[in-house]
Amino acid sequence: GILLNITASAPGRSFPTWKVLRGWANTRLGVDLTEQVPEKAQALASDGSALPLTESVGSLREKLRMRQGAYTLDVLWPAEALPAVKSARGRTAPGPPARSKLRKLHPSARYCYVDRRVMGWGSSSTHKAKIAAGTYADTRGHYPEAELALAMRTPPAFDEDVELEDRQLAALDDANAVLFHARLRGPKHEVLNWEATCKRCERNIRERKPDKKASQLPYPVFIPSCGRAEKAHLNWRASHVFGPQETTPLGLRPVVCLVIEPEEEEDYRAAWPLSLMLILPEGHRGPGYARWVVQRLCTSSCIVGHEASDGSQRRLQRIWIVDDTLTMFYRLALMEKFVSCGRLRRPKRMKHRVANGLMFQEALLAVQRHHFIGRAAVAGFLRDDGTAVCKRNDWKLDELALYKVVLLDLRELWRLNVEYTPQLQMYEDICLNHDVLSKGGRTLKCQCYGFRAVHAKKGGCLQQRNGRERSGQTRLKDLVKKSEFAKMNKDRQKVVKELLQWVRDKELLFRKRTEEPKKNAPTPPSPERTADNEADEQEVAVGDMTPGTPVEVDDSEASASEAEDLEMFADESSPPVLWPR
Repeated sequence: GILLNITASAPGRSFPTWKVLRGWANTRLGVDLTEQVPEKAQALASDGSALPLTESVGSLREKLRMRQGAYTLDVLWPAEALPAVKSARGRTAPGPPARSKLRKLHPSARYCYVDRRVMGWGSSSTHKAKIAAGTYADTRGHYPEAELALAMRTPPAFDEDVELEDRQLAALDDANAVLFHARLRGPKHEVLNWEATCKRCERNIRERKPDKKASQLPYPVFIPSCGRAEKAHLNWRASHVFGPQETTPLGLRPVVCLVIEPEEEEDYRAAWPLSLMLILPEGHRGPGYARWVVQRLCTSSCIVGHEASDGSQRRLQRIWIVDDTLTMFYRLALMEKFVSCGRLRRPKRMKHRVANGLMFQEALLAVQRHHFIGRAAVAGFLRDDGTAVCKRNDWKLDELALYKVVLLDLRELWRLNVEYTPQLQMYEDICLNHDVLSKGGRTLKCQCYGFRAVHAKKGGCLQQRNGRERSGQTRLKDLVKKSEFAKMNKDRQKVVKELLQWVRDKELLFRKRTEEPKKNAPTPPSPERTADNEADEQEVAVGDMTPGTPVEVDDSEASASEAEDLEMFADESSPPVLWPR
């Protein structure tokens, strides 16, 4: 039979070789081997010879090659032992693992009534020791992101008038009935490039051929944006993103499309005249609706009311959905010498950041080239919150914390019957990932690249955050309108309820931690009220806040101990940075 040759990694462990094969089969193939591995399965050494399955990996180190600081071996797996691929839609699997991952995840303090400083989220107790040990000597201050942000906020220059074209798109359901219409508008060459990309992807899907361009060309990128026409990071032609594409033939350029609301089309077109834009059917529906529209259109749509409309479907295999606040991607490379500091003896900082060339393109292609990408319904990246350099694993499977930059396998999501919840006002990416894992889908997280993003004080989900009642607890209507919730089916309602309970559990824990210091503290005598102590009363410490007081923090989701490393100095006069190649 046909054999597969795939590399498996087992860093820092010593156990029988057959257990390596069993763990690999469970992780990569989803096969639960309770007994021995298949008879024809083999583990190969660096010279191609078969390894004895009963001996421990530790005793075979001389026969194994090193890769990224870990011993690796090749696995030969018989084709007849591969699991059957089911194409039926709606296959489900047990859900408890996804729920447990949801409980371990921390929600953003910007969207709930929690202060991350009180909870200790993203904090480090060894930051001063790391500075004293010289851990940040090679990176501290070497990556000024203000210039990167300015480069992505600056529209590309152009000399001549821009000829715009429109395409009316109709999203189709499984029965090819029209769900809604949306409008695609942009410069002629951008529209033609989008059409050429759709035809190439449709041809590959119809002929069941792999996309040979996936290792060289990023999948189409969609960027939902709202209320940030002047401040959004939308220049993907910057020197550290995709770079200029004017000389690249049509159909071989990356598709970058802004997703905007109809009321803001004029503002965004005035600020970004060269951009391809998808105008939503309705406005003021929230981030979940915008992502749902993109997913439905790219899963199946057709052009209507235009000479280019031939009635054929427009389908894409995979797409990227990216926030409009991204600043930079870094490659996380292993350090030559680890520095151990703090209370733990094991190394804390294992990697350092590398940035040169088209880092956005390099990071996206690294995910697209991964061998597991064909089985992952959702893939994404590690957000560099200051602790990214301490991650041991380069890749992780079935992770829930994928947001801001996600790669969607539209065919796999269709098979799982999973899609964005259009009524959801917050946590739309987490809800999608939770639904994927609950239904037996897989996710892939890249930790050898990390991204940085800023938190704008205007636009985006500001309306949803400010629209909440100051009750100290997230309510159902903060996530979904009650009228919309009543229209959902039971499965969708269950997912939203689990999401709400997850947020409430974190808020309850926060209230308990803020109430404990009050109970243990002695009651001070009432001082005479003066102008001085009236001014002091206006500064309320975090530990003295009542449970009903909402916490307004600018949560960068970065480690508080790494604040100096993440600090950005805005300078509007600074030119875009030129990264060395």
